[in-house]
Amino acid sequence: MRAFVSLPIKHKLMFIIMLTSSVAVLFMAIASLIDEAVKERQSIRNQLETLAQIIGSRSTGALTFDDRRTAEESLNALSVKSNIVHAVIQRANDGVFVEYRSPKGGLDASSYWGFAHKIEVSKDIVLDGERIGRIRIVSNMDDFYSNLVDQLIGTLIIMMSCFGVSFVIASRLQKVISDPISHLRKAMNTVSTHQDYSVRVAGRADDELGALTDGFNHMLQQIQIRDAELASYRANLEAEIAARTKELAQATRKRISWLQTLARFLRHELKNATVGVRTSLELIERRTQDRSIDAYIQRARKSMGFMNTLLESVGDASSLEASIYQDARSPLDLSELISTCMEEYRSSYSTNGFVVKCVAGIAILGNEDRVRQMVDKLVSNAIDHSKPETPIIISLEKRENQAILSIVNEGAKLPEDKERMFELFVSMRDSKHRRTDNLGLGLYIVKLVAESHGGQIEVRDLEDKEGAIFSVTLPII
Repeated sequence: MRAFVSLPIKHKLMFIIMLTSSVAVLFMAIASLIDEAVKERQSIRNQLETLAQIIGSRSTGALTFDDRRTAEESLNALSVKSNIVHAVIQRANDGVFVEYRSPKGGLDASSYWGFAHKIEVSKDIVLDGERIGRIRIVSNMDDFYSNLVDQLIGTLIIMMSCFGVSFVIASRLQKVISDPISHLRKAMNTVSTHQDYSVRVAGRADDELGALTDGFNHMLQQIQIRDAELASYRANLEAEIAARTKELAQATRKRISWLQTLARFLRHELKNATVGVRTSLELIERRTQDRSIDAYIQRARKSMGFMNTLLESVGDASSLEASIYQDARSPLDLSELISTCMEEYRSSYSTNGFVVKCVAGIAILGNEDRVRQMVDKLVSNAIDHSKPETPIIISLEKRENQAILSIVNEGAKLPEDKERMFELFVSMRDSKHRRTDNLGLGLYIVKLVAESHGGQIEVRDLEDKEGAIFSVTLPII
């Protein structure tokens, strides 16, 4: 059945038509043969009954007067019938009066191809209403079966002729159905291979196949129209994107320029302003003998130092954002870079353990200094937030056409708004890890580097324990 399902539709149609016509002709031939056989057999029986009645009528005198010679002459007349092999006239007391046997011999078998080999009829011989004897005639079926075989051969010849004629007719008529479907398939292949939606299939009829062809052509027309609209939208969208990108770049440059100008202005102005404050604090410290104000003096100095650090960070951030997209790029073996960094981390962070799982031969197009800076920030962040005596797990794998760099550490659970961790000047450390010089630049730099290399960064919680997984996705070459 699977082989039939896989056949082309024209072969299926041919098979169905030929099978249907052949079965119909076969059943018709079988029915005709059976009908002819039944009629022929009944005809032979009727002939034998007629002969038995005639010979019986002629044998009444021979039985009455015991005239065997006359009776034998009547039976010997059956010799002209080649199919009659045996005949006998019996008296009323079942004794054999006369008997006839064909010179060709009697019956050699009781059956022929599993069917009866003889037909036997018996008739009473009656005189004046009194039964005086009985005649029995036996005929073989050789002629009957011979004629039946001839009819069967003739039927087979007719069937083969019908089969040939049906094949010729079916091979031509099936094209009415198979050709439109073949044309639809060719059009479908052309569309799917060359993406050419201008193809059309010529309609030939008003039947279901014609409706299918019209529907297919209409579908192609609609797709062609939508493709044209999409092409127009795409062109407009690309122009819009280019314009918006240009505006965004200009706005970014203006913002960075404004930040740099603001940082320079504030550093200049606050430097002048803090000179007086610093000299005043030194003068107060030298001239006063009251040690109780030392704490306030130190607090003022610390606040001034933090303010200077903040101004320097604003300048560094704006300079970094301005220059990071202009860095030169070259093919970079990310696996080798991670291995080199690991040697430095093991010597620099001797109290922490590192587990490295890197797939070799993963290369990207990037700036080595920026990528190294990104990895340093991620590892430093993981160390700051890791539990004591827990390893930092660094892995690098290839997934389709992307490199996945993951930094895993066990530690505090991430906050719900963890995406804000990558924003500028946002520090979400808990009180255990907070430091005064942490201004939220590390993960912001990581995000800048990843996006400038065509990648992205995401963070999520560990599934089976508390901790974080920072994953950077970069395109490979």
